[in-house]
Amino acid sequence: MKFVCRHIFRISALILLVSSVAGCLQTGGDSPDNTRASSHPALDSLSNKLSSYSYAGKHDSVIYTAQPALIAAQRAHDTLTMVYAGLNMAQSFLFLGNMDSVQRYIDLMEPLKDYPIPANLHIMRSNVLGSYSLRSSLDYSNALNCYMEGLAWADRRQHANSRIALLSNIVNIFYVLNSDKGLEYAREAYDLAMTQPEINTYSKCAACLVMAQMYYVTEQYDTATRFLKEADTYAGEGHTLSQISFIQAMSAWICQHKNDVARAYEFYDRALAFIKYTDPGTASQVYLTYGEFLSEQGKRAEAASMYEKGLQISDASGNIEYRKSLLGHIADLACDRDDLAAAVKYARMYRTYSETISNRREAEFRELIEQREESEHQKMMLAKELEQRKIEQRNLLLLSISIGVSGFSFLLGLLYNRKRKMYRKLVKQHQEYLSQLDLKSNYDNDEHNDSDRQLFSRIEHLMRHEKIYRMKNLTLELLAEMTDSNRTYCSRAINTFAGMSFNRYLDTFRIAEATRIIASDCDHILFKQLADDIGYNSVTVFSKAFQRETGCSPSIYKKEIKGYNSNK
Repeated sequence: MKFVCRHIFRISALILLVSSVAGCLQTGGDSPDNTRASSHPALDSLSNKLSSYSYAGKHDSVIYTAQPALIAAQRAHDTLTMVYAGLNMAQSFLFLGNMDSVQRYIDLMEPLKDYPIPANLHIMRSNVLGSYSLRSSLDYSNALNCYMEGLAWADRRQHANSRIALLSNIVNIFYVLNSDKGLEYAREAYDLAMTQPEINTYSKCAACLVMAQMYYVTEQYDTATRFLKEADTYAGEGHTLSQISFIQAMSAWICQHKNDVARAYEFYDRALAFIKYTDPGTASQVYLTYGEFLSEQGKRAEAASMYEKGLQISDASGNIEYRKSLLGHIADLACDRDDLAAAVKYARMYRTYSETISNRREAEFRELIEQREESEHQKMMLAKELEQRKIEQRNLLLLSISIGVSGFSFLLGLLYNRKRKMYRKLVKQHQEYLSQLDLKSNYDNDEHNDSDRQLFSRIEHLMRHEKIYRMKNLTLELLAEMTDSNRTYCSRAINTFAGMSFNRYLDTFRIAEATRIIASDCDHILFKQLADDIGYNSVTVFSKAFQRETGCSPSIYKKEIKGYNSNK
């Protein structure tokens, strides 16, 4: 029977967060969903009113306000308001333990499930359906599917409080079945509660509770106690009195495991002091676990009173989650009192309930979890296979790129070396040309008249000895004036004896001097200063003339002449 009571303790814990999750899933208290237009002032007003009632735990007021709004919406064919009012009523009836009314409004809302409603109403609908499945038929599998669907909507909406509420409900299912597989969901809820700024104290309390439950399952009682204390702090800060009774009852249960009887009594007394603020499911849980504790202490009459109160709430609310344990305990006590008729009666009810509902639902849920785990395993294997293929494709791409880059680099290196050889050859040829060139032209040729020959001789003297090519303003007209001739005769003399135009003739002298200067002082030469010294107005014009005369740029010539001089 101790195991039975432990099991029912977990079931009742599930009821607490499932029932009071209304505080986390209200639509009016959060930021409005994008799909709900602000042009619906009546619905906005209804939303704010219902949210304030629900957060205050005034579920009768929620029903009293939502019912006429639902009737008016039906008459006006206002589907969105119908869904909103109907779901709020179903949620409040769920908290109050009126399963028949919950079923009525679920049936009323079912034809409207495909209506385009906001994400927050999808979340509320999923929570109501999941919680109802647990309370009315212990259908763990359907409840988990509903909560998962709601969690997906909460993810789309990016609403952390709703996510924590749904994660808490999921954790409680695993807690009921004494499985630590809910720990990852509990940690996710706790991380959200401690890191997101918009989390309310109710959600923080719920996140701490589910962490305590998972550590309780793994028998890490000290860690569970630490989270319970943290939950109690948040419950006090947020004035969420509905959670205090459960926190104290669970603390008492841990004290029982540690054989701390005195503190267990203290926790149970405080749980009973706050029991009027909690939902019927949690109240029955407290009566049940307290009865088990009293029975262990030999106080059988007091224990029987606790069990009877729990069974009365079970019958009145229609909840069946904890009925199995209640029936088992009452049957045991009847047997101890030698009340055979009562013992047989409750034993048969216990056996019928176990065989027809409880055990079957647990088997269905285990099968669902196995299917989910298999599905997750297959997804993981597929993801690994896809990742491996991506790695192989990436490696192949990198290999192709590497080969391509290597080949391209080889070609670039080959072209660069060929170009360097060409520049070296050009520089060498130009240097040899300068060493042999005395710039003497064939002006002593008999085929030309003496006047042209004499004129070119004067031009050569000015260029070679007076270096007039350094003048920036040197033109053909100015050269004619300096030689006491005219423009036409000077141009003809240069074309005849030098074999080129005046400008090309002028560049020959300038670039020849530039190459000599670069060759003699290549480490300290500045091209802008050099261009100015030899008669060019800009370094750009100088560079073009240099390229035309030598076959390479001044910078390349400077680089190659250094190597040429070293080799020489």
